[in-house]
Parts: sequence; C-alpha cells; structure tokens
Amino acid sequence: MPYLQESDWASMLNEATRHFIHLLQLDTTNPPGNERPAAQYIASVLAKQDIESVILESAPRRANLITRLKGDGSLPPILLMGHLDVVMAEPDKWSHPPFSGHKDASGMIYGRGATDMKQTVTAALATLLAVKKNFHDRGQRPKRDVIFLALADEETGGVYGARWMAENHAELFADAEFALNEGGGIAAEINGVYYMTIQAGEKGTSRFWLRARGTPGHGSVPMPNAGIVRLADAVRRLGSTWLPVHMTATTRRFLQVLADTQKGQNGVFFRQLLHSEDPGAVMDAAPLDPTMRRNLNAVLRNTAMPTILRSGGQLNVIPDVAEAGIDGRLLPGQSRADFEREIRAVLGPELADLEIEWATPQPAIALEAELEGPLLDAINAVMAVRAPGTHLLPNLVTGGTDAKAIAPLGVKVFGFSPHPADDLNLFERAHAHDERLHEKSFHYCVRTTYEIVERVITKSV
Repeated sequence: MPYLQESDWASMLNEATRHFIHLLQLDTTNPPGNERPAAQYIASVLAKQDIESVILESAPRRANLITRLKGDGSLPPILLMGHLDVVMAEPDKWSHPPFSGHKDASGMIYGRGATDMKQTVTAALATLLAVKKNFHDRGQRPKRDVIFLALADEETGGVYGARWMAENHAELFADAEFALNEGGGIAAEINGVYYMTIQAGEKGTSRFWLRARGTPGHGSVPMPNAGIVRLADAVRRLGSTWLPVHMTATTRRFLQVLADTQKGQNGVFFRQLLHSEDPGAVMDAAPLDPTMRRNLNAVLRNTAMPTILRSGGQLNVIPDVAEAGIDGRLLPGQSRADFEREIRAVLGPELADLEIEWATPQPAIALEAELEGPLLDAINAVMAVRAPGTHLLPNLVTGGTDAKAIAPLGVKVFGFSPHPADDLNLFERAHAHDERLHEKSFHYCVRTTYEIVERVITKSV
C-alpha cells in the first residue's frame, strides 16, 4: 500500500502554500473575468510533474483547465472541481493589497479568493500531485481516475465556465461518479457543540419582475391606488412574510443531527421542528439567534426577496407603472407553478392583478444528492480521525455553485472543502474586505482533502 511520510507532507505543504499564494497574486476578478493566467500557472505546475492538462477557452481569456490521472479503471472516476475567478475587491479598504498574497508574521494569508475558493482549488491541485507521487511514481494505479477541473466564471453564473464545459466538453469528465466541490467543510459551533457542513444540495433560482400599473397623474394630488403605492405594499408583504415550510431530505438529515446532539431547549426545538405537523409555527418560537433563525427559515422555504425597485422619472409625476425585481429561490421538488401560488397567496386578492414576468424561461434547477455512497463513507471515516468530536452536518445551501451545471450530467456533487473545527468564521470572510486564511487552516484543507481522495480511490465499493 503506498503511503506518504510526515517528511513528505512537510515539503508538500510548503509547496502547496507557494502555489496558493501565487494564485492569490493573480487578479482573476469577475467581471470582467481573466482566468487564463491562473489556468496557465496550474498547467505549468502540472507539466513539471509530467501531468498533461488541457486549457479550453470559452471566450478570450476565459480559461478552463482539465486534467486526469488514470487509475486502473475498476471503479468510476472522482472529480475535483473549483473555480478560478473571484469577486471584486476595494483595495483601499484592505489591510494588505487584495492581490498581494501577503502572509503576516502569524501565518495569516491575505488575498481575494483566500476562502472563495483558491484555497480549495490549490488543495485539489496538491491532491493531484500527491496522488501522482504516492501511486504513479511508484508504478501503481489506484482504482479510480482522478479528474481535476478548474473553471472560469462561477461568480457570475458559469456561462463561460461550468455551463460551457458541460455543454461543449462533457465527455472529458461526465464519467465521474461523484465530485468534490465548494460549499461545505465549514465549521460551526452551537452551544459548545462543534459541527462541519457537507453540502448535499442547493436551491434553484426563479427570479421575476413584479409589476403594478395605474393611471398617471400630477404628483400634487395623491392617488392612494397608484401603481407605485400598490407595488410598495406588495414589496413590503414579500419582504416580510415567510412562505410555507417544505422539508427536503437533506434538511431532515440536518435537523436530525441537531436534534441528536443539542441539549436542553435547543434539542427540544429541533426535535419539535423535525416532527411537527406545523413546522412554521415551531419556527415562529425558535430559541435561536436572529442570524441562525433567518438562515434556517431560508433553508426551509421557497423565498422571494425584493432587490430592485424601478418607477417614475420626474418628482411631480405619478408614474403609470412601477416594478420590483425579486430574487426567487426554490427548494428541490418545488416547481415554478408551486412558487407562483405561494407568491399570490402572500399578495392576496387586493393585489391579484399585479403582473409576474419571469426573468428566464425556466428556473435554474435545485439540487439534492443522496447522502450515501463511497465518497460520503470516506468523508465520515477521515473526519472521525481528523476532527474527532465534530459532527458532520448535511446541509442545503440557499445560494448556488457550479454544481448546477455538473450534476445534471449524472455526477453526484458534494460540497466539502474541510477546514479546522476552530476556524469558525470562514464563510463571513468570503467576499469581504481582508479576505484571509491562516496557513494552518490551509494545510488542514490540503491534507484532509488528500486523505479523503486517497481513501475513495483505493477502497472497493
């Protein structure tokens, strides 16, 4: 059985840190998107280890990289996926320049993408290099191929990245049985109990414009039934009313873990929520802090949050039309027709004439993967050693990832990029000023990712 010594890990982790910092120093802000330098850097690192890769550009400088280490073919491949683009940064609000990759005396590494998600991309790169060293360089082949896919454009929907790859080059990776993606591996602490999330699903999107019409007139004579007034009422209702609760399979598992591990009032609450015939009423009395209550409500329901208002062009003219942009999010198993019924119920009969114009012909799909199989077994086994006493918490995220493009190909996508149990504010640092990750947390992510992958590619089903 191949194995890595501690001396191997010391040099490998130092090398991985160099790659991480270098990727942070490359400005891949999206928009406009410029992933080519990052893809080229990764390709050069792979080439030095005689690993061939292919860079595929969906548009000038919108680069996607893919490579594959062959196994013996006895089991389907595992896919390691991540995106190279990052969101914008405001340099004047950072302690260190956002594309400096600065590491301070404590070991904290600063850079846009440090937690979303160049650390995960680098962990996948380091894992691929470790598999090459641990198996192929010793003349051995694992049971599964390991595919590494570094993508463009996740931050603005994946049109030039995951969606383009799925539509044009699916044959390069669609034979994977499952994938490791972003979205999980985030530590949390509730009443002294530690958890780590595994993302097994995500909501879909069904955004729309809500439009109210009325008779235009002079602003000096109020018109209580004006479209702009009625739209304001509709926006208030949608923004302050939770839609009905729908329990997905992932959320049931999520609540079961909390019900089994929380004590006192919290434990009672999660058990009641899990088994109640009226979970909405249970949520109304939730003994949770406001942030957790809001997040849990969003996981339990379809949501319709107003985000844009448009009306009028002159201060003394009552406009004839007013419209609001609504960010709609659907749970797995929910249709657009289901969603519209819930919206109309909130608006009520007095606002029944308001128009709904969907932003896209079809909603973006919601995803939910079964929480079983070799990858989940490997995660559970490795984390029992790497994070003893930490409970794995399956979750469904309210946002979206590149999984939406990859999962429809038949690949089971799980979000799990593990960080230490004491790194508790990882998510809050993503997209924020001074985005940063401690070197020890990065090393943990690299080594744990490798150990999960090694277990998956060596164990028989």
